[in-house]
Amino acid sequence: MKQLIHILKITITAMAVICVLSCDDNLKAIQKMQIASNEPIGEVKEMLLKHTDSGYIKVRMEGETMLDFSNDTYPYTEFPDGIHVIVYEHKNDSVLETNITADYAIMFSDSDLVDLKGNVTIVDHDGNTFNGSQLYWDQQAKWIFTDHSFKTNLKNAVTTGDMLDANQDLSKTIVRNNNDQFYRTLKK
Repeated sequence: MKQLIHILKITITAMAVICVLSCDDNLKAIQKMQIASNEPIGEVKEMLLKHTDSGYIKVRMEGETMLDFSNDTYPYTEFPDGIHVIVYEHKNDSVLETNITADYAIMFSDSDLVDLKGNVTIVDHDGNTFNGSQLYWDQQAKWIFTDHSFKTNLKNAVTTGDMLDANQDLSKTIVRNNNDQFYRTLKK
């Protein structure tokens, strides 16, 4: 009986050691997976993407580096070396272009929120421009906003401020600390 108890103690001790070692190995594997999830699952150099619909090009997007973090808890795509986007609008027989550039961009998949940073410039087909150091774009709501200094140069007005909250065509805007200049062409 004593010998059976001794064998059971050895067996239980061995199982405990195996369990601890096994748990330690699993912990290390889990830690490795967490480190891997902080890395992009995809990386593209000299990326050029063209999106078409019904035979028409709608968007052209290019960037030196694109990092895909769709494995993250809050999935996103990052352009750490800048981005250039051309949005094409087809009306009648003409194609209208809007150009967007920034030194850095991040696009969140779940919320359709885009964060543009560093030398953000938007020039639409009419020559209207936006310049600033940062701009957020909510693609679903078609809304833009920033709490950084910016300047817009529209057909007949220049606006500067340190906060902008507006729909994407700037027909509804809220500007903080604005300085507006309006221009009127006199008819002869």
